[in-house]
Amino acid sequence: MAEIPEIDNCCDKEPFAFFGLTAYYAQVLEEAALNLAVVLRLPEVNLITQELFLDLYESLGRRTFGNLLKVARSELDLTAEDFEFLGATLELRNMLVHRYFRERAEDFISEVGRQEMKKELQSILSEFKKADEILTNLYLPLWEKYGVNEEFVQNEFAQMMEAVERRDRRT
Repeated sequence: MAEIPEIDNCCDKEPFAFFGLTAYYAQVLEEAALNLAVVLRLPEVNLITQELFLDLYESLGRRTFGNLLKVARSELDLTAEDFEFLGATLELRNMLVHRYFRERAEDFISEVGRQEMKKELQSILSEFKKADEILTNLYLPLWEKYGVNEEFVQNEFAQMMEAVERRDRRT
């Protein structure tokens, strides 16, 4: 797992950079919840085709993070502590995406306030990473039953990198 960047106090853009990185990890977390919800629904399907799989992924992908967590809770034996932590993470995600800068307007125009915001964003990022780890530890063993293991993931990543390199060479 990548390290959380240090605060450099390099420029006025730094709060936005921390916000962007934290928002990115909010999306990573939502994808982890989606991966879990999809793999929990696969046993309901007798014969999985790529089209059916993509339809399931797209259908569940339209759900909110909160709804995806409900699917996980109903299908798994999450500890109360993990479910409570994931619920708190959901609240953090919603605050970040919908209200963060509005609720910190005064902080944002203050040097001290911007420092506090960067520290807070580091902390939120840390929470998102912990929640992602919880979800990943839940879905990885389930995906392995379908042949999605570390080797499969690395192969897919290598193919993606090859496509990126081909695209970058063309420009």
